[in-house]
Amino acid sequence: MRLIKPKKKSAAENVLPLINVVFLLLIFFMLAGALEKAELLDITPPETANSGQPDDTTAVLLVAADGRLSFEDEILERADVVGHLKTYFAEHPDGRLKLKADAQSDAAMVIALIEELRAVGLKELGLLATGAS
Repeated sequence: MRLIKPKKKSAAENVLPLINVVFLLLIFFMLAGALEKAELLDITPPETANSGQPDDTTAVLLVAADGRLSFEDEILERADVVGHLKTYFAEHPDGRLKLKADAQSDAAMVIALIEELRAVGLKELGLLATGAS
């Protein structure tokens, strides 16, 4: 009776499943890592002592330090903002708007923008700021 000797497994055969799992985990974390959408404009809001968290279900109007405006992932001209917001709130009548202005933006321009939004009929407007540390 002849017995067949079992073949010895090479070290590479033991490592391949481990490498496959590591690459799958790497791909998973790369895809799942971008959970928060980046804002179109780089904005540093002013600080506040209030620790309330913003509601994520509202629309956000961004005002950059140089006066550029962004709404719904689109950079808008100053004259076009009111028209875009009228269209948005015609489709979302119970929607709310948050205004996120840079700390270095012109306060007079932000106040004038708020007055224009109030004249259009915006019912609720929130100002976003960062908490003081």
